[in-house]
Amino acid sequence: MHRFGLAARCAWLTLAKWRATPRILTLLVVIVAFLTYHTHSLVRFAAAEGQPLAPWIFPHLLTPAMLLVSGAFTLLLFADAPFMDRHTPFVIVRSGRLPWLYGQFLYILTASLLYTLALALGSILVLLPRLDLRNDWGLILKTLAGDSGAGRRHGLVLTVFISDLIVRQFSPLQAMLIGMGLFWLTTVFTGLVIFTVNLATRSSAGLFAAGGLIAMTYFAGIQGRFVFGDAIRFFTPLSWASMHNISWQDAGSLAILTQIGPAFAVGSQAAASLLLVFLANIVFLRQDLEIKGGQLHE
Repeated sequence: MHRFGLAARCAWLTLAKWRATPRILTLLVVIVAFLTYHTHSLVRFAAAEGQPLAPWIFPHLLTPAMLLVSGAFTLLLFADAPFMDRHTPFVIVRSGRLPWLYGQFLYILTASLLYTLALALGSILVLLPRLDLRNDWGLILKTLAGDSGAGRRHGLVLTVFISDLIVRQFSPLQAMLIGMGLFWLTTVFTGLVIFTVNLATRSSAGLFAAGGLIAMTYFAGIQGRFVFGDAIRFFTPLSWASMHNISWQDAGSLAILTQIGPAFAVGSQAAASLLLVFLANIVFLRQDLEIKGGQLHE
Protein backbone atom coordinates (compact mmCIF):
# COMPACT_ATOMS: atom_id res chain seq x y z
CA MET A 1 0.00 0.00 0.00
CA HIS A 2 2.87 2.36 0.81
CA ARG A 3 4.48 1.67 -2.58
CA PHE A 4 1.19 2.27 -4.35
CA GLY A 5 0.88 5.62 -2.58
CA LEU A 6 4.38 6.57 -3.71
CA ALA A 7 3.59 5.46 -7.28
CA ALA A 8 0.37 7.49 -7.27
CA ARG A 9 2.27 10.55 -6.04
CA CYS A 10 4.87 10.13 -8.80
CA ALA A 11 2.07 9.83 -11.36
CA TRP A 12 0.50 13.01 -10.01
CA LEU A 13 3.83 14.85 -10.24
CA THR A 14 4.10 13.90 -13.90
CA LEU A 15 0.49 14.85 -14.57
CA ALA A 16 1.02 18.20 -12.82
CA LYS A 17 3.61 19.09 -15.47
CA TRP A 18 0.68 19.66 -17.86
CA ARG A 19 0.20 23.07 -16.25
CA ALA A 20 3.69 24.16 -17.32
CA THR A 21 3.68 22.98 -20.92
CA PRO A 22 1.78 24.47 -23.86
CA ARG A 23 1.75 21.07 -25.54
CA ILE A 24 -1.37 19.83 -23.73
CA LEU A 25 -3.34 23.04 -24.35
CA THR A 26 -2.28 22.89 -27.98
CA LEU A 27 -3.48 19.30 -28.16
CA LEU A 28 -6.90 20.23 -26.74
CA VAL A 29 -7.30 23.12 -29.18
CA VAL A 30 -6.30 20.93 -32.13
CA ILE A 31 -8.71 18.17 -31.04
CA VAL A 32 -11.65 20.58 -30.86
CA ALA A 33 -10.70 22.27 -34.15
CA PHE A 34 -10.35 18.95 -35.98
CA LEU A 35 -13.60 17.50 -34.61
CA THR A 36 -15.44 20.70 -35.55
CA TYR A 37 -14.10 20.42 -39.09
CA HIS A 38 -14.68 16.67 -39.30
CA THR A 39 -18.33 16.82 -38.18
CA HIS A 40 -19.28 20.05 -39.97
CA SER A 41 -21.00 18.29 -42.88
CA LEU A 42 -22.90 16.03 -40.44
CA VAL A 43 -24.23 19.06 -38.55
CA ARG A 44 -25.19 20.72 -41.85
CA PHE A 45 -27.01 17.55 -42.92
CA ALA A 46 -29.04 17.51 -39.70
CA ALA A 47 -29.90 21.18 -40.20
CA ALA A 48 -30.97 20.54 -43.80
CA GLU A 49 -33.17 17.68 -42.61
CA GLY A 50 -34.58 19.81 -39.82
CA GLN A 51 -33.75 17.12 -37.27
CA PRO A 52 -31.68 17.10 -34.06
CA LEU A 53 -28.54 15.01 -33.69
CA ALA A 54 -28.06 12.32 -31.07
CA PRO A 55 -24.65 12.64 -29.36
CA TRP A 56 -23.44 9.05 -29.93
CA ILE A 57 -21.06 9.48 -32.87
CA PHE A 58 -17.78 8.55 -31.16
CA PRO A 59 -17.98 4.78 -31.92
CA HIS A 60 -18.43 5.66 -35.61
CA LEU A 61 -15.59 8.16 -35.92
CA LEU A 62 -12.59 5.85 -36.02
CA THR A 63 -12.17 5.27 -39.75
CA PRO A 64 -8.62 4.71 -41.12
CA ALA A 65 -8.13 8.45 -41.68
CA MET A 66 -9.36 9.26 -38.16
CA LEU A 67 -7.09 6.58 -36.69
CA LEU A 68 -4.18 8.30 -38.42
CA VAL A 69 -5.15 11.68 -36.94
CA SER A 70 -5.87 10.33 -33.45
CA GLY A 71 -2.56 8.46 -33.59
CA ALA A 72 -0.78 11.72 -34.33
CA PHE A 73 -2.52 13.25 -31.31
CA THR A 74 -1.26 10.33 -29.20
CA LEU A 75 2.30 11.00 -30.34
CA LEU A 76 1.92 14.60 -29.22
CA LEU A 77 0.46 13.50 -25.88
CA PHE A 78 3.43 11.24 -25.06
CA ALA A 79 6.11 13.18 -26.92
CA ASP A 80 8.07 13.81 -23.70
CA ALA A 81 8.33 10.13 -22.66
CA PRO A 82 9.93 8.82 -20.46
CA PHE A 83 8.82 12.02 -18.64
CA MET A 84 12.20 12.94 -17.14
CA ASP A 85 13.60 16.35 -16.26
CA ARG A 86 16.32 17.71 -14.01
CA HIS A 87 14.24 16.96 -10.89
CA THR A 88 13.72 13.27 -11.74
CA PRO A 89 16.85 11.89 -9.97
CA PHE A 90 15.79 13.51 -6.69
CA VAL A 91 12.23 12.18 -7.01
CA ILE A 92 13.59 8.68 -7.67
CA VAL A 93 15.96 8.88 -4.69
CA ARG A 94 13.10 9.86 -2.38
CA SER A 95 10.47 7.46 -3.75
CA GLY A 96 12.56 4.56 -5.02
CA ARG A 97 13.12 3.24 -8.51
CA LEU A 98 10.12 0.93 -8.76
CA PRO A 99 7.53 3.34 -7.29
CA TRP A 100 8.70 6.03 -9.73
CA LEU A 101 8.55 3.60 -12.67
CA TYR A 102 5.11 2.32 -11.70
CA GLY A 103 4.05 5.93 -11.28
CA GLN A 104 4.88 6.53 -14.94
CA PHE A 105 2.83 3.50 -15.93
CA LEU A 106 -0.04 4.87 -13.85
CA TYR A 107 0.43 8.24 -15.55
CA ILE A 108 0.16 6.60 -18.99
CA LEU A 109 -3.08 4.89 -17.90
CA THR A 110 -4.48 8.18 -16.57
CA ALA A 111 -3.34 10.36 -19.48
CA SER A 112 -4.79 7.85 -21.95
CA LEU A 113 -8.12 7.93 -20.11
CA LEU A 114 -8.22 11.74 -20.07
CA TYR A 115 -7.36 11.82 -23.77
CA THR A 116 -10.13 9.32 -24.54
CA LEU A 117 -12.63 11.35 -22.52
CA ALA A 118 -11.52 14.54 -24.28
CA LEU A 119 -12.15 13.00 -27.70
CA ALA A 120 -15.50 11.52 -26.67
CA LEU A 121 -16.69 14.73 -24.99
CA GLY A 122 -15.37 16.82 -27.86
CA SER A 123 -17.31 14.70 -30.36
CA ILE A 124 -20.47 15.62 -28.44
CA LEU A 125 -19.77 19.32 -27.88
CA VAL A 126 -19.10 20.03 -31.57
CA LEU A 127 -22.68 18.91 -32.30
CA LEU A 128 -24.13 21.59 -30.01
CA PRO A 129 -25.92 23.53 -32.79
CA ARG A 130 -28.11 20.48 -33.41
CA LEU A 131 -27.43 18.38 -30.30
CA ASP A 132 -30.30 16.50 -28.66
CA LEU A 133 -29.44 14.42 -25.59
CA ARG A 134 -31.44 11.24 -25.96
CA ASN A 135 -30.90 7.58 -25.14
CA ASP A 136 -31.33 6.33 -28.70
CA TRP A 137 -29.53 6.70 -32.02
CA GLY A 138 -31.98 9.26 -33.37
CA LEU A 139 -33.42 9.68 -36.85
CA ILE A 140 -30.31 11.23 -38.44
CA LEU A 141 -27.85 8.53 -37.36
CA LYS A 142 -30.30 5.76 -38.25
CA THR A 143 -30.86 7.33 -41.67
CA LEU A 144 -27.14 7.53 -42.38
CA ALA A 145 -26.62 3.98 -41.12
CA GLY A 146 -29.10 2.75 -43.71
CA ASP A 147 -27.98 5.10 -46.51
CA SER A 148 -24.41 6.41 -46.37
CA GLY A 149 -25.04 8.53 -49.46
CA ALA A 150 -28.01 10.39 -47.97
CA GLY A 151 -25.98 13.61 -47.78
CA ARG A 152 -25.93 13.89 -51.58
CA ARG A 153 -29.55 14.95 -51.68
CA HIS A 154 -28.44 18.17 -49.98
CA GLY A 155 -25.20 18.47 -51.93
CA LEU A 156 -23.11 17.36 -48.94
CA VAL A 157 -20.16 14.97 -48.76
CA LEU A 158 -20.27 13.45 -45.30
CA THR A 159 -16.97 12.61 -43.59
CA VAL A 160 -18.56 10.76 -40.65
CA PHE A 161 -19.68 7.25 -41.61
CA ILE A 162 -22.34 5.63 -39.43
CA SER A 163 -22.02 1.86 -39.09
CA ASP A 164 -25.27 0.03 -39.68
CA LEU A 165 -23.95 -3.01 -37.78
CA ILE A 166 -23.12 -0.94 -34.68
CA VAL A 167 -26.52 0.78 -34.76
CA ARG A 168 -28.37 -2.52 -35.11
CA GLN A 169 -26.34 -4.55 -32.63
CA PHE A 170 -25.64 -2.08 -29.80
CA SER A 171 -27.50 0.49 -27.78
CA PRO A 172 -25.91 3.96 -27.90
CA LEU A 173 -24.54 3.68 -24.36
CA GLN A 174 -23.11 0.21 -25.02
CA ALA A 175 -21.38 1.41 -28.18
CA MET A 176 -19.95 4.48 -26.44
CA LEU A 177 -18.52 2.46 -23.56
CA ILE A 178 -17.10 -0.27 -25.79
CA GLY A 179 -15.68 2.24 -28.27
CA MET A 180 -14.06 4.31 -25.53
CA GLY A 181 -12.69 1.18 -23.85
CA LEU A 182 -11.06 -0.06 -27.05
CA PHE A 183 -9.63 3.37 -27.81
CA TRP A 184 -8.28 3.77 -24.26
CA LEU A 185 -6.61 0.35 -24.36
CA THR A 186 -4.96 1.13 -27.70
CA THR A 187 -3.77 4.52 -26.45
CA VAL A 188 -2.23 2.87 -23.37
CA PHE A 189 -0.43 0.38 -25.62
CA THR A 190 0.89 3.18 -27.86
CA GLY A 191 2.06 5.18 -24.84
CA LEU A 192 3.89 2.15 -23.46
CA VAL A 193 5.59 1.56 -26.82
CA ILE A 194 6.86 5.15 -26.84
CA PHE A 195 7.89 5.04 -23.17
CA THR A 196 9.70 1.69 -23.31
CA VAL A 197 11.56 2.30 -26.57
CA ASN A 198 12.56 5.83 -25.55
CA LEU A 199 13.75 4.53 -22.19
CA ALA A 200 15.75 1.69 -23.74
CA THR A 201 17.38 3.80 -26.47
CA ARG A 202 17.69 7.05 -24.50
CA SER A 203 16.32 8.82 -27.53
CA SER A 204 13.04 9.62 -29.28
CA ALA A 205 13.06 6.32 -31.18
CA GLY A 206 9.78 5.36 -29.49
CA LEU A 207 7.99 8.10 -31.42
CA PHE A 208 9.25 6.62 -34.68
CA ALA A 209 8.26 3.10 -33.59
CA ALA A 210 4.74 4.22 -32.67
CA GLY A 211 4.58 6.35 -35.82
CA GLY A 212 5.39 3.25 -37.85
CA LEU A 213 2.52 1.35 -36.20
CA ILE A 214 0.16 4.26 -36.93
CA ALA A 215 1.26 4.37 -40.59
CA MET A 216 0.78 0.59 -40.88
CA THR A 217 -2.74 0.98 -39.47
CA TYR A 218 -3.62 3.59 -42.07
CA PHE A 219 -2.12 1.50 -44.88
CA ALA A 220 -4.03 -1.58 -43.72
CA GLY A 221 -7.31 0.31 -43.72
CA ILE A 222 -6.84 1.99 -47.10
CA GLN A 223 -4.80 -0.36 -49.33
CA GLY A 224 -3.46 -3.24 -47.25
CA ARG A 225 -6.73 -5.13 -46.92
CA PHE A 226 -7.13 -5.20 -50.71
CA VAL A 227 -3.56 -6.44 -51.22
CA PHE A 228 -3.18 -8.83 -48.28
CA GLY A 229 -6.79 -9.38 -47.23
CA ASP A 230 -8.37 -8.81 -43.81
CA ALA A 231 -5.64 -10.92 -42.18
CA ILE A 232 -3.38 -7.85 -42.23
CA ARG A 233 -5.36 -6.52 -39.27
CA PHE A 234 -3.70 -9.13 -37.07
CA PHE A 235 -0.46 -7.19 -37.59
CA THR A 236 -1.93 -3.71 -37.00
CA PRO A 237 -3.01 -3.69 -33.34
CA LEU A 238 -3.75 0.03 -33.37
CA SER A 239 -6.61 -0.63 -35.79
CA TRP A 240 -8.34 -2.53 -32.98
CA ALA A 241 -9.20 0.82 -31.42
CA SER A 242 -12.08 1.01 -33.89
CA MET A 243 -15.27 -1.01 -33.54
CA HIS A 244 -15.36 -1.05 -37.36
CA ASN A 245 -12.36 -3.41 -37.37
CA ILE A 246 -13.73 -5.91 -34.84
CA SER A 247 -15.95 -8.85 -35.73
CA TRP A 248 -19.05 -8.66 -33.53
CA GLN A 249 -20.88 -11.57 -35.15
CA ASP A 250 -19.44 -14.03 -32.60
CA ALA A 251 -18.19 -11.80 -29.79
CA GLY A 252 -17.27 -14.73 -27.56
CA SER A 253 -14.60 -16.13 -29.86
CA LEU A 254 -10.98 -15.06 -29.94
CA ALA A 255 -10.54 -14.89 -33.70
CA ILE A 256 -12.58 -16.22 -36.58
CA LEU A 257 -10.29 -17.02 -39.52
CA THR A 258 -9.25 -13.54 -40.70
CA GLN A 259 -11.64 -11.66 -38.42
CA ILE A 260 -10.53 -10.05 -35.16
CA GLY A 261 -12.83 -10.91 -32.28
CA PRO A 262 -13.22 -8.52 -29.30
CA ALA A 263 -11.75 -11.05 -26.85
CA PHE A 264 -8.69 -11.45 -29.08
CA ALA A 265 -8.25 -7.67 -29.48
CA VAL A 266 -8.54 -6.92 -25.77
CA GLY A 267 -6.51 -9.92 -24.62
CA SER A 268 -3.69 -9.37 -27.11
CA GLN A 269 -3.30 -5.67 -26.36
CA ALA A 270 -3.42 -6.28 -22.61
CA ALA A 271 -0.76 -8.99 -22.92
CA ALA A 272 1.42 -6.79 -25.15
CA SER A 273 1.10 -3.91 -22.71
CA LEU A 274 2.15 -6.15 -19.79
CA LEU A 275 5.13 -7.34 -21.83
CA LEU A 276 6.18 -3.71 -22.41
CA VAL A 277 5.85 -3.03 -18.67
CA PHE A 278 8.09 -6.04 -17.97
CA LEU A 279 10.70 -4.89 -20.51
CA ALA A 280 10.66 -1.35 -19.12
CA ASN A 281 11.32 -2.80 -15.63
CA ILE A 282 14.38 -4.68 -16.88
CA VAL A 283 15.76 -1.68 -18.79
CA PHE A 284 15.20 0.88 -16.04
CA LEU A 285 16.64 -1.21 -13.22
CA ARG A 286 19.90 -1.49 -15.17
CA GLN A 287 20.28 2.26 -15.66
CA ASP A 288 21.83 4.72 -13.25
CA LEU A 289 20.34 8.04 -12.13
CA GLU A 290 22.69 10.43 -13.90
CA ILE A 291 20.71 12.77 -16.11
CA LYS A 292 22.06 14.97 -18.88
CA GLY A 293 19.58 16.97 -20.88
CA GLY A 294 16.66 15.06 -19.39
CA GLN A 295 17.97 11.60 -20.41
CA LEU A 296 19.38 8.79 -18.32
CA HIS A 297 23.02 7.81 -18.89
CA GLU A 298 25.06 4.90 -17.58
